[in-house]
Amino acid sequence: MKSASPLHGIIPIVYTPFDEDDRIDAGDLHRLVDHLIAAGAHGLAAVGSASECHRLTHDERRWLAEETMRAAAGRAPVIVGVSATNRVDSIALARHVAESGARAIFSSPPLQGPTDALALRSYYIALADAVDLPVIVQDAIIPLPLSLFADLTMARPNLSCVKEEVPGETGHRISALRSLCPTLSILSGGVYLIDELARGATGATPGSIGTADLVAAHERFRAGDVAGARARFEHFTPLSFWRRQFPLLGAKEVLRRMGVFTGARLRAPAGEHLDEQDHRELTALTERMGPPF
Repeated sequence: MKSASPLHGIIPIVYTPFDEDDRIDAGDLHRLVDHLIAAGAHGLAAVGSASECHRLTHDERRWLAEETMRAAAGRAPVIVGVSATNRVDSIALARHVAESGARAIFSSPPLQGPTDALALRSYYIALADAVDLPVIVQDAIIPLPLSLFADLTMARPNLSCVKEEVPGETGHRISALRSLCPTLSILSGGVYLIDELARGATGATPGSIGTADLVAAHERFRAGDVAGARARFEHFTPLSFWRRQFPLLGAKEVLRRMGVFTGARLRAPAGEHLDEQDHRELTALTERMGPPF
């Protein structure tokens, strides 16, 4: 029987750093992994959409998965994204990371092809059969029918986890999933962490900033200290709110200011930019907040 141990805690997406020549910066990647582990991350999520996986070649994706696991060096489990435009590529990526030592894989449905319930079920069953790892269903861009999750968990024991982040519906869907599938591990994006945990989420896969606050909030909530959990979560809220205008670039700029990244670069074409007022606001905000960031 394939593995189906539960996933829980704060498992941040590892952003992909790029140098001035648009290449992945291995030094920055290792510093980021060290930073996230030092902040208490329960695991790391590599090659997700916030890792700019859609802008990477397949060779770069394989290298990035391997290098993230190498940087973690067994200090934290690594889960790896295998989302692609088609099933064949997703399965090939999944088999590679399984051989490389990933703790689990996560995937949204293929971006090309049918998205009816039968097609979605077929895709996740094929992915679950391809690897002896937990498979995390990423429920975001193409929402799955809620009834499908109960079917998937019964069909394959390693289809035991979902990352639930359908815009505008996350909280209600977490409540519904917890009722429908009591044993399902439910990860959120962490945007409304306290509410998500109260609804039955077992953890979150947020971005690469605010990790220390989110870990502390998660741990305090689990210990029954809801007020303490809110206090730590609310420390991060201003920074989380500020970067909604430019989610990835804003977060990378925070990491640059912390000395984790040498530059705040998106892979071209970037499509986002920070102006002088954005930088002034970030400075004022972080001075008012105080660390950790």
